[in-house]
Amino acid sequence: MIRRIVGLSALVIAAAAPLGAQAYAYPALQPSRIVAREYTFALADVGGGSTGLLVQWREGLGSSKLQLTFDAGFADPDVPAQATRLILGGGVAYQLATATTEMPFDIVLGTGVGVTTGDSTTIRIPFGAAVGHRFPLEGHVAITPFVHPRLSYHRSSAQGRSTSDTKLNVDIGANFEFKPQMAIRVAAALGDDDSVAIAFAWSPMGLRK
Repeated sequence: MIRRIVGLSALVIAAAAPLGAQAYAYPALQPSRIVAREYTFALADVGGGSTGLLVQWREGLGSSKLQLTFDAGFADPDVPAQATRLILGGGVAYQLATATTEMPFDIVLGTGVGVTTGDSTTIRIPFGAAVGHRFPLEGHVAITPFVHPRLSYHRSSAQGRSTSDTKLNVDIGANFEFKPQMAIRVAAALGDDDSVAIAFAWSPMGLRK
């Protein structure tokens, strides 16, 4: 059993299978379970010394396994001469596995594309996997720690010049459910693009978590 878990985890990390709609260098804030509907409001360090405000909308596709994600926001660079950047993104997620007694991890796969514009334009296509486990606590309280390895392709254009590269990051985060429809989510991205984010997540009443 341990060998199967280790093997699956290695496969997920090695393949860097898709997840998320990160349009810029910020944590995906996607835990290891998809939802029917969720609105996330986040404050993030979006890389390069920029502070960003983000709104994420996650919407199920009539299935317990498929979910669309949309990101919108802006980043304010700390460098005075740089313009405020608009952030837009979208993606799809798939619930590959749900925790059982034999395999105690939830796993979400997906892919996305995002763009930021300002003094320059950056297109970002991330591929990754969110792996975690939900631990119910007293009452309606629960915590879901998760990790999210991802590989992303970047293409940036400015003043008629374009560059492209590939980056590897791993998000480490946790989702703290303090009410049935509300949660605080924190994550830090470690790797080629270090960044942090904290968010409030709300799911409308009557929808599954």
